[in-house]
Amino acid sequence: MPRTPEQREADEALTAAIDAVWAAYIDDDDPGLLTDYMVIGVRRGYDDEGDSWSQVCRFSRDDSVPEYVLLGLLEQTRSAMTRPDIVVVDDEE
Repeated sequence: MPRTPEQREADEALTAAIDAVWAAYIDDDDPGLLTDYMVIGVRRGYDDEGDSWSQVCRFSRDDSVPEYVLLGLLEQTRSAMTRPDIVVVDDEE
């Protein structure tokens, strides 16, 4: 389904924000081109009766990153968090 102008604008802003965060946190003279990403967010609140609710949402670049790439991003991140000794971060290592 085609994206609305609002969705395109939001996607461009999200990509720019991820680039800015990357530059602020990662010391890299040549970071290359940001090609794919996935952002996972959680919202929490309370309904009129005081019961809590939560909602999880996932956003990917332009809502067009293939599922197999998203799964790879998740697996790489999970592995880096749980088994950093087996995850190669730099091709030169």
